[in-house]
Amino acid sequence: MRRAGNGFTLIELLVVVAIIAVLMALLLPAVQQVREAARRSQCKNNLKQIGLALHNYLDTFSRFPIGARSQKGATASMGFSWMVGLLPYIEQSALYNSLDHNLMNSGIAAVNATAAASANLDTFLCPSSVLDPRVVVTAAGSNLVLMPHYSGISGASLAGIAGYDDADFTESRTNTCCIDSSSLNKGIISGGGMLIPNRSVRMSELSDGSSNTLAIGEISASISRTGMSLLRIDSGYPTGWMAGTISTGTPPNYRGATATTPFISMNLTTIRYPIGTTNGSLNGVDSKGGPNNPLHSSHTGGCHGLLADGSVRFLSANMALVQVKRLATRDDGSPIGDF
Repeated sequence: MRRAGNGFTLIELLVVVAIIAVLMALLLPAVQQVREAARRSQCKNNLKQIGLALHNYLDTFSRFPIGARSQKGATASMGFSWMVGLLPYIEQSALYNSLDHNLMNSGIAAVNATAAASANLDTFLCPSSVLDPRVVVTAAGSNLVLMPHYSGISGASLAGIAGYDDADFTESRTNTCCIDSSSLNKGIISGGGMLIPNRSVRMSELSDGSSNTLAIGEISASISRTGMSLLRIDSGYPTGWMAGTISTGTPPNYRGATATTPFISMNLTTIRYPIGTTNGSLNGVDSKGGPNNPLHSSHTGGCHGLLADGSVRFLSANMALVQVKRLATRDDGSPIGDF
């Protein structure tokens, strides 16, 4: 009698393949969730490191860094933002010392862009972001330069908030908000936050308390604009260090921030729209340094925020806009409640 073969039948093979396919379908989402959890944790840790650097800076200078600096010369030019001041406190002293701080437009100067492009600045980048962190920009000498994923909070727009003292919370309304100078993109810049243009803020000015004041928020995802499929939304202009162009004009009541009207405030945002806003056609929103670019991330449900006390909180996309605005203002005196 001939013995039966040891191989699988076709039906048995198909069953095994089907089982493997089902297992893979179940496993892959779990693997992706684990990876995203790790990236989300790293993003949170980045902000913790930035928070520690902010407080080390505070201990050294008794004030927080200038949010966006206008570099004076023959004409006002684009200086460095708050990120440069923190470099020595995130183990980047060599980069800080290599930057030329005296150049006109030092924030976008090719020599500084080159130095920044060659440095490891992952602390300013969210690993969950799908945006390419390094881009080529002609204004910086066609160098690969950094686009940061975290933005300083310079305050909030007062629109729609009852109970604010307008004499104390006057905003600067720019004629053209940013690189895109379309008349549709009029922005609002406030000096009521913790990182503001052309002035440093002391801890004593945070009368709402450091645990109730948002210092830095995450902007690390793209949104849509009419006529465009995706609009890259960033907190700052390439190099990641540029501050703001200053245009002469009638000084607004700018909370003591500046004696001129700022038209661009890079690496800063004034809260005007809800977290997770995806309408890129709104006034003050632009692909590079719009003053009202919304907090928005690749994390599901919201984004990370660094408070002035150094703690990091996940800010839900369901937070009421008025609550986000009050959190962004250092001395409005209004209770925030749980968030």
